[in-house]
Amino acid sequence: MSIQFFTPRGPKNEIIRLPTALRKTVRWLPQIGDVFPDFSVETTEGDLNFWEWAEGSWIHLFSHPAANTPVCTTEMASITALSEEWQELNVKHLALSGSSLGEQCAWHGDIARLFGLEVDFPCAHDPGLQLSRLFGMMHDKADAARPIRKSFLIDPGMHVAMLFEYPTYLGRNFEELLRVARALQMRATTGAATPADWQGGDMVIIPDNRSEQEVIRQFGTASELLLPYLRVAGAT
Repeated sequence: MSIQFFTPRGPKNEIIRLPTALRKTVRWLPQIGDVFPDFSVETTEGDLNFWEWAEGSWIHLFSHPAANTPVCTTEMASITALSEEWQELNVKHLALSGSSLGEQCAWHGDIARLFGLEVDFPCAHDPGLQLSRLFGMMHDKADAARPIRKSFLIDPGMHVAMLFEYPTYLGRNFEELLRVARALQMRATTGAATPADWQGGDMVIIPDNRSEQEVIRQFGTASELLLPYLRVAGAT
C-alpha cells in the first residue's frame, strides 16, 4: 500500500511548503512492533530461509555498503570479536549487501589475515539491492548506489524490537548493540523499563503498579519511589 502526502501541515494547521522533490510516495517500511517479513537469500554459508534460520533466536539483521570497503571491514571484525557475548545472549547475525558472494568470501579472507578473526555468521548477497530497498536500507540522498548502515534487532517472535541507522561513513558501536540486546531481553523477561545509560546490573524502572511482593520476587529487592511517577528497583 502507498500513501501520498500532498499538503503537510504544521502545529497551527499551516501548510508546510516542501520542495516538489520531497513530495513522494512512501512505501511500507519495517517499524518497531512489526512482524519482519520472511525472505530467502544466498549467503556465504549457503541458501537461507529467514524465518526458518531465525527460529528461537534474537536476530541482528544489518546492511552495509559493500565488501572491500574500510569501515565495513572494521565492523565485521568487531562483530566477530564479540562472538562469545552474542552466543550468551542468543543473538544471531545476518549481513546484507549488494556484493557478490565471491567478493564477500575473498574479503572475509582479508579480515582473517588482518585481524586473526574468522567471520562466523552468514553474509547475504542482495541482487539489485531489492531487499535493501524494501527494508529501508537505501537512502538515495546519502548514497543512491549503496545501502546505509541499518540494523534491526528482531525478537524470537519475529517482531522488530529496535532499529538503528548510521551513515555510510560512520561505523556502528557494537557494545551499544549488546547493551540494547540485554535491555530488550530483560524487558521481555520482567516487563521493566531501563533508565538512560542503563547497563546490566543497574537499577531498572518499574513502569506499572505491580505489587511490592512481585517486585521483590523478580528483582530480589524492594522498590523505591523517587517521584510520584518514577519507581525503581535493583536489577536481576
